[in-house]
Amino acid sequence: MDGKDRRQNPRFEGRFQVDLLNMGDDPKFPAWKPVVASEALDFSKHGMRLRSPYSVPLGSIISAVAYFKGHESVCLCEVMWRVPSEDQFMYGLFIREWSKLDPALKDVLDKMEAQEKKAEDAKGSPQSASASSSAPQVSLQAA
Repeated sequence: MDGKDRRQNPRFEGRFQVDLLNMGDDPKFPAWKPVVASEALDFSKHGMRLRSPYSVPLGSIISAVAYFKGHESVCLCEVMWRVPSEDQFMYGLFIREWSKLDPALKDVLDKMEAQEKKAEDAKGSPQSASASSSAPQVSLQAA
């Protein structure tokens, strides 16, 4: 099963700049280079799908700075899955903790969760027979 399929929260899709803190896991990146530029392809409150040239093993704990509309959010993540892709890797990250969550990004994620809860609540009503059962997804290009 693909790591993305295990997600239980709605995804905020787009392309978002992410800087990973270089902890010396990947010998291709010298210690004097403090961050590794990467790209998130989607977010939820508890996870992120990431593309990065930085190679870290499964189970690693990494620090990430994600940018949304020019503002940063900082999180501590665990690598749940990893797939090589040309000269980069695709990662499924579990966000253990947001040490700083930008209010604009938090607002988007909160609204998506509320929309999902409303859809789930509607499933119990007779009018919900035509409602979709998939988690809502929002696509937006990061500014």
